[in-house]
Amino acid sequence: MSIELEILNVNENFYQAFNRGDLNLMKSVWAQNDSVVCIHPGWEVLRGFDVIIQSWEKIFVGSENLEIKLSEIKVSGDGGMVWVSCQENLFAMSMSGVQVSKVHATNLFEKVRDQWKMVLHHASSVPQLVRQDQISNN
Repeated sequence: MSIELEILNVNENFYQAFNRGDLNLMKSVWAQNDSVVCIHPGWEVLRGFDVIIQSWEKIFVGSENLEIKLSEIKVSGDGGMVWVSCQENLFAMSMSGVQVSKVHATNLFEKVRDQWKMVLHHASSVPQLVRQDQISNN
């Protein structure tokens, strides 16, 4: 299997863990050390496996109606470290209907004992585009 396909599989496991609220799957994706880093949109930088997993546990409790679908997926890197750049399209069910937001993520993977493990997840909100006619009407 190519490195790119291996990375896409691990990256997919990460998002499946999110969509299912599966903490055990989330734990299996991350490297289990103190140097891993996670930056959720609007959060402080989180460092270390235990702190990051606790953050996912909190997110899973409050995100029953959230789902992420990926687009603009690009794999880059070499045999030692590889990253995925992608757009996370978040769909949230609420009383007023489906809310959609976009987040850009960079997921960095490192080979740890013959397995690719996540060492960085950095997600940032993507500003919503405003049409020119909306700008001129304000």
